[in-house]
Amino acid sequence: MERAPQRPQIASCRYLASMLASVLLVFSVLPVSSAPLQEPVYWDVAQQIREEIFTNAELMDNASWLTDVFGPRVAKSPGYKAAAEWAVEKFKEYGISNSYLEPYEFGIGYVNEYISVHMMKPQYMSLLAYPATWSQGTNGKVQGPAVYLDFSQIESEIDLEPYRGRLMNALVLTQPKQAISTTIPLLPEGFTEEELDTMAKITVGPANPVQPERRANRATLPRQQIIDFVLAEGAAAIVRTDGRTDYGTVVVENNRYTLETKPWEVDATPHPTELVMSAEHYNRIMRILEKGVPVEIEANVRVSFSRNDLTDHNVIAEIPGTDLAHELVIVGAHLEANPAATGAVDDAAGVVATMEAARSLAAIGVRPRRTIRFGLWGGHEMGLFGNRHHVRTNFADPQTKEYKKDYENLSAYFNMDIGSGRIRGVSIMGNELIRSIFLEWMKPLRNLGMTHLFTTGLQHEAYEEVGLPGFYFEQDRKVIDNINAHGSMDTYERLVPEGLMQSAVVLATFAYHAAMRDEKLPRVAPRPW
Repeated sequence: MERAPQRPQIASCRYLASMLASVLLVFSVLPVSSAPLQEPVYWDVAQQIREEIFTNAELMDNASWLTDVFGPRVAKSPGYKAAAEWAVEKFKEYGISNSYLEPYEFGIGYVNEYISVHMMKPQYMSLLAYPATWSQGTNGKVQGPAVYLDFSQIESEIDLEPYRGRLMNALVLTQPKQAISTTIPLLPEGFTEEELDTMAKITVGPANPVQPERRANRATLPRQQIIDFVLAEGAAAIVRTDGRTDYGTVVVENNRYTLETKPWEVDATPHPTELVMSAEHYNRIMRILEKGVPVEIEANVRVSFSRNDLTDHNVIAEIPGTDLAHELVIVGAHLEANPAATGAVDDAAGVVATMEAARSLAAIGVRPRRTIRFGLWGGHEMGLFGNRHHVRTNFADPQTKEYKKDYENLSAYFNMDIGSGRIRGVSIMGNELIRSIFLEWMKPLRNLGMTHLFTTGLQHEAYEEVGLPGFYFEQDRKVIDNINAHGSMDTYERLVPEGLMQSAVVLATFAYHAAMRDEKLPRVAPRPW
């Protein structure tokens, strides 16, 4: 049977047309929701930065001044003061006229002026050793027996009795022999792409996984009580290894005991004369003692302390902003360094990269919307003294729970610490609002090796504790640089010129883009109080 042709459903078509018109009318009167705009990328400025640094960089000459000329830049030392004054003048030379020393109260300064340590018996050997920071000198040349007294085995005063009457002029070895590998492991120069990809993955699971229970340490006599005993018995010094390095490297840093007692404070108990010795030389003395053969050591340690003026200084320099000049982007590194060597990778590397970023931006004549501030910080190794002062003076004070006038004006702090390798990535600090922003800023840097974003990572404590965004960069040579940090081999030779130039390009590019955004970088952390 043939079907009759169907009539067009005119009514239905008119109904749909009517509905469409209604929808269009609704959209025409509703406020338009602004879609996220594409994050601008200043390709031309990024290219100018790159060309300026790759062509005219002053990085390595500046690094030689910091490490070779000014040397170990311990807080308040003559070397630190000279380096800070030099840095101010360099910033001015670069055309950054708003450059100055920012004072803050630190405490007692310390300088290692002279050290000479020798094994005199049973055979002569010059010993590789350094005074621990803020420890006392020997008041001239002393010579006495090496005596082994393992602090970790002293549970009560009774355990000290066998040493009574045996410690006059002694150099007391305070720990067992250090295990030393017979081979030097091959250390990677940088991260592989696979490693970076793994680091960048978002892991699923508890933020703080349950740690296996640790057996409680045996209760021992307080360290200070043991020290008081050995000094009362006439000991000349206590001796230890750094417990971390070998092959002739000696790390001299503030250990837990030093950070707890804070010997730089005016009313602190003076730190005893303490030597940090290379593991190989320490072990040789221990093996001789184990054979029942006496060891005689001669030591002469001369240090000085500055007690009259408790003031130390940061170095501050600024490229002024334009229409958003009251808002800030900060780039920084710590100028202060530990005294065993000359503080090259920790952190002359960060200092010269920061200064080079500043020089390049000034040289190409940028006019950023926000003020770009460069900070070289003092007192870092004792507890971020310089940086915390800057935060508490300008942004917020966690002790008084007081917010300062620039708290809402800081867009970001970018920090470079311990590293002369190329910057390979940066963490968004768990703030997914930043991911798309940083991905755009990285586009001009990808062919320089800056390719990855990490969800978590180091955050600068001085900013984190008041709820402000402070970002660390992830660099190549991490293993090598961490080994050298604070050690006697942290010298100019550890620096990699190509890595420092690339790092300076990254710092300058990120600082410029942060300074040019319509809005400050988004924050997700609430105010902490």
